[in-house]
Amino acid sequence: MAAFKKILTNRRSLVWLIVTVFVTAILVVANVLLSTTFNSLVSNILGGKRAITVDNENTEKFVQDFDTKEEAFLNAAKVTEDIADEGMVLLKNENNALPLKKDANGKIKVSVFGKNSVNLVTGGSGSAAPTNLDHPNKTLFDSLTAAGIDYNKKLVDFYNDNGKSGPKRDSGPSMSQMDMGGSVGTIKTGETPINKYSQDLINSYGDYSDAALVVFSRIAGENWDLPRVAADNQERHYLELDNNERDLLAHVCAQNFDHVIILFNTSNNIDAGFLKFTDDPAYNAKIDGAILVGSVGGYGIMALGRILTGEVNPSGHTVDLMYTHYENDPTWQNFGDNSSYLGPGSDEFTLGGSGLSYYFVDYEEGLYYGYRYYETRAHEDANGEAWYNANVVYPFGFGLSYTTFEKTIVNKAELEGAKLTNALSDFTVQVKVKNTGSVAGKEVVQVYVTAPYTPGGIQKAYKQLVGFGKTSLLEPNAEETISITINPYYFASFDSKDANGNGNKGYELEGGDYIFHVAENSHVDIDTFTKTLDTGFNIDEDPVTSNEVKVLFDDADFHLNERLSRDDFEGTFPAAPTDAHREITPEVYDLLRSYKSNNPYLEDEFEDFEMPDEIGINYGLTLSDLVGLPYDDFYWECFLDQMYPEEMLDLANHCLYSTIDIASLGIPRTLSCDGPTG
Repeated sequence: MAAFKKILTNRRSLVWLIVTVFVTAILVVANVLLSTTFNSLVSNILGGKRAITVDNENTEKFVQDFDTKEEAFLNAAKVTEDIADEGMVLLKNENNALPLKKDANGKIKVSVFGKNSVNLVTGGSGSAAPTNLDHPNKTLFDSLTAAGIDYNKKLVDFYNDNGKSGPKRDSGPSMSQMDMGGSVGTIKTGETPINKYSQDLINSYGDYSDAALVVFSRIAGENWDLPRVAADNQERHYLELDNNERDLLAHVCAQNFDHVIILFNTSNNIDAGFLKFTDDPAYNAKIDGAILVGSVGGYGIMALGRILTGEVNPSGHTVDLMYTHYENDPTWQNFGDNSSYLGPGSDEFTLGGSGLSYYFVDYEEGLYYGYRYYETRAHEDANGEAWYNANVVYPFGFGLSYTTFEKTIVNKAELEGAKLTNALSDFTVQVKVKNTGSVAGKEVVQVYVTAPYTPGGIQKAYKQLVGFGKTSLLEPNAEETISITINPYYFASFDSKDANGNGNKGYELEGGDYIFHVAENSHVDIDTFTKTLDTGFNIDEDPVTSNEVKVLFDDADFHLNERLSRDDFEGTFPAAPTDAHREITPEVYDLLRSYKSNNPYLEDEFEDFEMPDEIGINYGLTLSDLVGLPYDDFYWECFLDQMYPEEMLDLANHCLYSTIDIASLGIPRTLSCDGPTG
């Protein structure tokens, strides 16, 4: 002890001690990393062993599309822009707002509002947001500049100065906001309070008054659900406009802009009721345009300028219904951090209890979510159309254009009244599309089905999308026929409970009339035709894999209050779970703790698994020998039979952000970046 005190009081000895402890810690950590699955990651970073190929060995075998990473990146950027060109959705366009018009001097001058205009949502939080140090993400203002649109730089400078406009939005929830169930308390939007706008800044609007572009953004991402409440008002939710956003919108609409256009920069639809309903607190008649921009990736925002000027005619359609009053949706009651517990007096499963917390979400809505719920309820409700119009802002599949189109079913006479023979027989719907407007554009054709429904039987949505197609760019008066092939398997019902009492649990088509809707969107039809199936048809095996179709989770409803039913939407509407409902039995507890699966090869039937006759035999095959061969080719079996069990295990276990190399088989080490944008 005295010797240790002596070291602590001697500066040179103390430095030596600190360095020794630090180096030892590094060596221990490194040893742990190198002895675990991180070994593969460390090897990739520091070099590691890689498969070596001789010059020209793989000539004409592995064909690369690009000679350099730079070329590959630029191609990816172009693809991103093309997707955005095709995918951005024109939601509202009144008073001839869009495309923007040039003034007498050939200029378009706009003011862009919203703190998030300088901090766009490019992707999900975590590993989903794109970053590239050599090629920074494009900005909204890059897009405007490329399209020849002048913008108010005073506003941009203001938003970029956090000291003047306030802190930017949260990139995601902090760890203190999260728990293992993925629940989040709240996230701030980062919008600037309106009292921070100086008079000098307001005076700058006059020089850029052709249009006001107002950006509203929302972030979402891995390991957390969206907040149920807004950061500034417990009576609202995260996908409603917050107080600062409402104030900003009112402020902008009170100025002298020719047009006010909303830009939704989000992958989670914001409640857009303020675009349509006059009783919405944020509604303003000055809002005459809206575009669903989405999450734009690194380069997708470049499409916006082209759409604003009309260089690109928008042709995207909503891939989800946009509605209002989210709390009235059947999914609302069961969304969030619902935790289970093992009966009264036990805290083992309560949130914050001593044991593991298990969370559940009751899918009591069944198949009635999104457009399937709203279209079905509107059909069943006595005041269905009024109810629909009060709740839905834009239907599923909705999208405007700068031109107009006429659509006609070409082969209606052939289709009308024809029989459906079984679930594996395709038929084709041919729709002629004519551009009846004055500018070139593309149009989407959609086909939905209404299946025969018996109260008390298999639950079915009133409308279900079964096919769609998109035209090429059509000049005014040009026509194109779109062929949409439909397989009845697409709209077969999965009857897990044998609801119709025919003795079958699985996919089936019931006999009766099937009405097909060629439509503008999920709610507006262009024309219909009917096909009849005389008798029901069970689908006993998957038509692609030939695997048997069977119910694997026959008792999976143990937690449900009651499943939503088309027979009585009011009476079966989901309710928030009570404490009593959260209670689970010891049997369920055992199921949650079990590592058993329904994979027969991992359970009692493991001994019946058919291992290769020979393992580790040398056929002299390497990976390059198999280039171009289909995966069911016999040579693939031979190639795999060459692997030793140890190699199989290493290949499966040591693949953190990479795959390892197996030199004897010519399998090279590969790198795999994290996240969907990797």
